[in-house]
Amino acid sequence: MDILTDASELENDKASQIPCEAPPTADTEIPREVPPAVDAVINVSIDNCGLEACLNIESPSNGGAAPTFESMNAALSDCGISYNINIEKLKEIEAAPIYSSDIPVASGIAPIDGIDGTASFRIKTEEKNLRPKENKNGTVNYHDLDMVENVIQGQVLCAITLPTEGTPGISVKGKELSQKKGRPVQSYLGKNTELNEAGTAILSKIKGQVEFDGRKINVNETFYIKENVDNSTGNIKVSSNLVVLGMVLPGFKIVADGNIVVKGTVEASTVNAKGSISLESGITGSKLYCDGDLKCRFIENCVIFVKGDINAEYIINSDIKCGKNIKIIGSMAKIIGGSCIAGQNIEAHTIGSVANVKTRLELGTDHTVIERQQELLAQVEELEKQIVKLKPLFTILSQLDAGDRLTPEKRQAFKNVSYSYDTYTKLQEEAKKELEEIAESIQKRGFGRIICQGTIYPYTKVVIGKATLPITNILSNTSLYYNEGNICTGTARG
Repeated sequence: MDILTDASELENDKASQIPCEAPPTADTEIPREVPPAVDAVINVSIDNCGLEACLNIESPSNGGAAPTFESMNAALSDCGISYNINIEKLKEIEAAPIYSSDIPVASGIAPIDGIDGTASFRIKTEEKNLRPKENKNGTVNYHDLDMVENVIQGQVLCAITLPTEGTPGISVKGKELSQKKGRPVQSYLGKNTELNEAGTAILSKIKGQVEFDGRKINVNETFYIKENVDNSTGNIKVSSNLVVLGMVLPGFKIVADGNIVVKGTVEASTVNAKGSISLESGITGSKLYCDGDLKCRFIENCVIFVKGDINAEYIINSDIKCGKNIKIIGSMAKIIGGSCIAGQNIEAHTIGSVANVKTRLELGTDHTVIERQQELLAQVEELEKQIVKLKPLFTILSQLDAGDRLTPEKRQAFKNVSYSYDTYTKLQEEAKKELEEIAESIQKRGFGRIICQGTIYPYTKVVIGKATLPITNILSNTSLYYNEGNICTGTARG
């Protein structure tokens, strides 16, 4: 046997020794591979602009681990959530897991937006609807249309509420959430207005007339009437200056705390100014009062009281009282009829007329001083009445006080009565003293002159101080003045 034959037989012997496997039957179990355990999956979401964090947990499988406090906290930390985590809620979930549902577990603080500033106007802002006021008896007053809104210095024109800053918020990640700051109110500052120190009010810087143009609050030093003062305007009263570009029609009144300028004629009206008055035309049948000077073309049939100077082209049949000088100049330069009283000089080209119209001129009486004198006399009389009324009670309470017999109530009454009595007495003494000073100044005062470079006609009566001179003959180029109790004549121009 060769080597190859031996090997083949050896292999056959080995094969015959291997047992054969039996084929599987229906009752035989086939072993399966066991799947791995899957722990609960913790998903984190952030909502509501970073103000809320939620957990949504996928349930474990194949015996995987349920969510634990530590695993949930770690999941939140991995997402950067650190603010206001609800620890108790995490513990509840650990104890009784909730799956496939959004569970809020952290909350931030929402920002609080600021409040915008507001403006509350204390003046009229709507367009003026000039309507006559109805009287109680049903009649309509066309003179009171409430056209002008006057204000004083420092008056509140608009109250302002300042905007608030608001409060920032905090996200669940611990980051600051910016708030929207309140917007300041638009600036309504206009002419002659200012903010107070706190910025909570717009004030008037001057005394004047306020208006709102839709954007700004303005206070004007001068109020303009572009046409006439009539039924369309009603009476006008302003706290500063007034300019009337038209006429002042009969029956109306214009009053100003400042100066008045009227371009047209003033007819049968009342004009009153604490400043000066300029009438570019003239005034007829009216009453006029001013603390300053009066300048106009003509004065006819009027009652005029001016504390300063009067400059006009002519005066006819008027009652004039002037604290300083009356100067009539121009092409006519005449005073005819009525009465002119001046504290200093009266100057005109013609006084009186060929028709023998009675004309009275008087110098030396300062009616501003006389006016004050009359006020003081009335004040002294009224104070005397109050003193007489209080004196019996004051006397009785004084006696009780001296004997220490005043009850607490009567002692308080005595204090009140004593204060009033002393105040009235002091005021009366001051008024009497001023009256004495006025009387002395009137006595010492010198007198001015009446200067007429033209003609003084008869039926003119001149009074200077206590002296009187009726003019019976025509005088030309004459100056009249007071000297040692008499009225003397001289030349008007040298």
